[in-house]
Amino acid sequence: MTGPSRNGEGLAQAIVSALKKANTFPEQIGAISSHGTGTLYNDAMELSAFRNIFKDQPIPIYSIKGGLGHTLGAAGLIETIVALKVQQDKIIPGTVGLKEPDLPAVGWADNSKKELKQRTIILNNCGFGGINAALIIKNLN
Repeated sequence: MTGPSRNGEGLAQAIVSALKKANTFPEQIGAISSHGTGTLYNDAMELSAFRNIFKDQPIPIYSIKGGLGHTLGAAGLIETIVALKVQQDKIIPGTVGLKEPDLPAVGWADNSKKELKQRTIILNNCGFGGINAALIIKNLN
């Protein structure tokens, strides 16, 4: 009951809905703040959803949970604050604690910092039983 959909369909729906509400196209996304729990099923589900939406577009992915732990209900707020700082500094953090991905073709996520080239960021949070949320933060300057 607590496992995510293996194909990421629920997260993909949340992402598509957020993109529509924000009047944003996938090509406008500069970074993805993933839920990134570091668990095989969750990470595979997220990557499946990202590939479904963003196809072969190599958007940098990062997760901060490896440095903070899973803060449960506070995770979305903390990740939003970090995303606002990413926008301000134009630096995408590396994924904390990622040494060698277990999943093939992860490619988009690593532990190095990168320049944020497009200032729109999407944040994802995934809950037990397929509850998913996506938030778009646009550059308003």
